[in-house]
Amino acid sequence: MPIENFLVYNFASGDDTYPHSGTFTVGVAGSVQVDDSDGSDDAIFGDFTHTGGADVPDQNVTGSSVAGINIGDTIDLRYKYAVTGSDGSSGTIHFVATNSTSNYGPLFVSDFPLSAGVTYTFGAFNTDGAAPYDSLVPCFTSGTLITTATGDRLIDSLQCGDLVLTRDNGFQPVQWIGSCSVPAKDKTAPVLIEAGALGNPLDLLVSPNHRMLITAAVADMYFGENELLVAAKHLIANEGISYRPGGKVTYAHILFDRHQIVMANGAASESFFPGEQALGSLRARFKTS
Repeated sequence: MPIENFLVYNFASGDDTYPHSGTFTVGVAGSVQVDDSDGSDDAIFGDFTHTGGADVPDQNVTGSSVAGINIGDTIDLRYKYAVTGSDGSSGTIHFVATNSTSNYGPLFVSDFPLSAGVTYTFGAFNTDGAAPYDSLVPCFTSGTLITTATGDRLIDSLQCGDLVLTRDNGFQPVQWIGSCSVPAKDKTAPVLIEAGALGNPLDLLVSPNHRMLITAAVADMYFGENELLVAAKHLIANEGISYRPGGKVTYAHILFDRHQIVMANGAASESFFPGEQALGSLRARFKTS
């Protein structure tokens, strides 16, 4: 059964009614899990969206923390807009429809991270809202050791306010911690980074879209850069890095007041950062520790 998870955003300000124009800011509405196993483009969110006017919501919601999207609903992507951010970022947002093609509102997913402190501008419109499932939030697995002011600690034991070592800003307090359990199969199977694969002294399990910091010779050899963040799933071809399917996996998320690089089992990796205005919503809707 193909299970997919993705982050859903909403409008904090701006034009939230179709057709959209001008500028807007965002919040995080929550997370949705769907079963897309109808055999038609199961790797695509919006199987039947490509024709615009003939959209057919068919992805079955199996989990949701988003108000207005409930377990048992069917959802789809209705249309999309290119957007640019005041921070120089750019990408595409895809608007979510629930239960019928006419039932869509101010909820959307994105193919790049959106932040609450950024003002975005609507650009080109397209009726084909379909998008590949690649929106799993970056997260560690239960049992990961995070370097803190008191030494390495299990991520499961961290609490809000604990000081975690960051590469660029020293020790920073944790603002929010959450976790979710999903089947460890297909695109939700964790990626195993064996000890030594990235200079890490211990094995590390992360979600497929969790980005690892690749530096110096390794980054130059594979990507022609001195340093960059690379999703774990894009490192699978390298020795010592592979999927580990089977059973269930618990993914844990740690947030700071800004995006950070932290040490996880001795490897440099990113924290999760959805935007400051989303933190209150996330605390209320996710299982937190």
